[in-house]
Amino acid sequence: MPATIKAYGMLKTYLHGQNEASVEHGLTIRQALAVLGIPSELVAFVIVNDEQKSKDYCLQDADIVKVMAVMGGG
Repeated sequence: MPATIKAYGMLKTYLHGQNEASVEHGLTIRQALAVLGIPSELVAFVIVNDEQKSKDYCLQDADIVKVMAVMGGG
């Protein structure tokens, strides 16, 4: 079963306006982001199954991943 990547904020634009996409498990989050065309440097927070993880976390079967963008402003 694939893992689900849920993008929030401006990251949704990389998913063509969709809130989520499926990727194969076994990839790192960094690799999954690359497959989806999301620049990893734009991702500030990664939450996997309600726990914060690094972008080097290896996706497991049926993981739910939330990625949130770097916030800007001034």
